[in-house]
Amino acid sequence: MDRTPIEKHVRSDASVVIRPLPKVVFFYMTWLASLGCALGEGALLPHELGLLWCGVFIFNLIVVSFDFSEDRSLVVILFLGVLGFVLMHWGLLDLVEKWMVEVRPEMNGHFYWAMFSSFSVIFAFVWLHTRVNYWEFKTHEIIHRYGFFGKVKRYRPELVRWDKLMPDVLERILLGTGTMILSTPQEAHPILLEHVVGIGRKDNQIAAILGQNTARAGGGTLKPNRRF
Repeated sequence: MDRTPIEKHVRSDASVVIRPLPKVVFFYMTWLASLGCALGEGALLPHELGLLWCGVFIFNLIVVSFDFSEDRSLVVILFLGVLGFVLMHWGLLDLVEKWMVEVRPEMNGHFYWAMFSSFSVIFAFVWLHTRVNYWEFKTHEIIHRYGFFGKVKRYRPELVRWDKLMPDVLERILLGTGTMILSTPQEAHPILLEHVVGIGRKDNQIAAILGQNTARAGGGTLKPNRRF
């Protein structure tokens, strides 16, 4: 029996809220590392905490600076494997280990608390922004709410096509985020909703709501025009 998720019954007042996020949210790892190092001061040596924090911060910079598609991620893994083999073959691992030991970044507790506080303020403003700038998908309309004064733009669901993209492997692993692309004749250019958390689940919910709408409008079961 052929079953599709959009054929199940959906309440007429059901809605799905999409809140696009800026890329700074991926610095949550540095935010947590700052808190951990601040609380863990004394449990480890200062340079050990410094190495831990710097490692997390550098990884965060890599995440936000580059897009790791599946092909690019495979190339990076192969490159690191070859590099490790070369270092082992030429006996250079001892030199690398010695260099790592000699690197002794040391920061005090004030630095970690300052970084944690700074990211906390930034994330608070990000959270506030997502409260006043978001999209709401309903069975009979799609609404974009934006601005502190409650500006609203409405779209007809039957004229909207949405595409789900999850091109970055690291972002997919870290927060399960992806990009939604909305295309409609009501706008001159496609609309990008970037870094949507839990995009797979949200996509299924939207498919159920808009699928139910097209079923009622057309008298039959129609699938929304999606592309993955």
